[in-house]
Amino acid sequence: MNQEEKCKGQTLRVHRAKWVVPVSSAPIPDGAVATFGGRIVEVGAAGELSLRFHGPCVDHGDSILCPGLVNAHSHLELSPLKYRLHPTGSFTDWIRALLEGRNRIEPQELDQAVKQAMDEMDSGGIVAIGDVGNTDLVPEIASKNEQLPIQGIFFYEIICQKPDPKEMVNDWLSFTERASRSFNFAVSAHAPYTVSPEAIKVIKSVSRLRKRPFSVHVSESIDETELLTQKNGPLKKLLEERGHWPLPYDLPGISSISYLSSLNVLDSDTICVHCIHLNNEDMEAMAASQATACLCPRSNIFLGVGIPPAERLFAMGIPIAIGTDSLASNDRLSIFAEMASLVSMAPGLKPEAVFRAATHGGARALGVQGDFGTLSRGKAAEFIAVNASGVKDNEIYDFLVSGCGGLDLDCCWIKDDQ
Repeated sequence: MNQEEKCKGQTLRVHRAKWVVPVSSAPIPDGAVATFGGRIVEVGAAGELSLRFHGPCVDHGDSILCPGLVNAHSHLELSPLKYRLHPTGSFTDWIRALLEGRNRIEPQELDQAVKQAMDEMDSGGIVAIGDVGNTDLVPEIASKNEQLPIQGIFFYEIICQKPDPKEMVNDWLSFTERASRSFNFAVSAHAPYTVSPEAIKVIKSVSRLRKRPFSVHVSESIDETELLTQKNGPLKKLLEERGHWPLPYDLPGISSISYLSSLNVLDSDTICVHCIHLNNEDMEAMAASQATACLCPRSNIFLGVGIPPAERLFAMGIPIAIGTDSLASNDRLSIFAEMASLVSMAPGLKPEAVFRAATHGGARALGVQGDFGTLSRGKAAEFIAVNASGVKDNEIYDFLVSGCGGLDLDCCWIKDDQ
């Protein structure tokens, strides 16, 4: 991001640009966004808004005004592992390397790496994240900083193989009561094979009670499918190595999505992360429940675990969000890059649908659609201006989704504070 514009005070402003992309409606040529008191008050044609609202006009020239992007799945606490792990050709072998790499992270590295990662996402036009972690690092940073560049939800990730997790419920509830100006706090289940069925149900119950989304890694690898359906394979061997096999409960013998559906945890507040190895019944269950599929294409490519059936997921009306995963399996925390990767692997996707997933889809999944995701009346006056000199009217979404080969576009923040 080459600059940051912060307009302070209770001044009404009209932000004008060659295009406005509200996401909730068609792009507006020669459009404008009127803001007041930290909120959007109107979106429409520049000529009309300039007649109705008599505040200062800020002309952004040949730019596209559009919502900030949403990174629906990240692991900021793994940021020190950037460039330290390499593809292994085996998901389970990579998990081994990840566990070993985490043990080698020096405490002094963590804080700086996480703040750099946040700055990178801010520079790439990301307004909100769903961050997942196993430590208190990100919550502590959020608690100490009144105004972080990134907002969203922090999911405390649970790995619990106890068949009766009742003694842990108070701790999980207590975590969700924490407060930060920038983050809400939630609990999440790591994956169907690392959390007992009773624990999954309890975590979902806590999420429902606190009105928070429920996030879980789902169908990320063939190894996962083999463990759940056949009770065998590389992940079983890893569990044996770590002293967690045999499990104190029975594995379901069915796919991850079918398993979660049988536990009654799939609904519109559930985020299923990755969703690569899905069968037709899985996708039908997701469509029926309106659970979100959060796609992380560049991480999937790095790990060699496959690519999601993106065209089918979109076609079936399954809600879609986009995430980067961590710097342990990605070299960038860029949603622009993820969108470009997604359309390259699924050329049948409409670019406007992909951009909607990267904005409204992520905001809906995280429950922050009241502030972000579209440019519409009542939303937060935090959006981006993307330099689009030379772009034609029929190229707007193509440019936003895959312009510059997935590199972060030349953009700046517009933040009209209260």
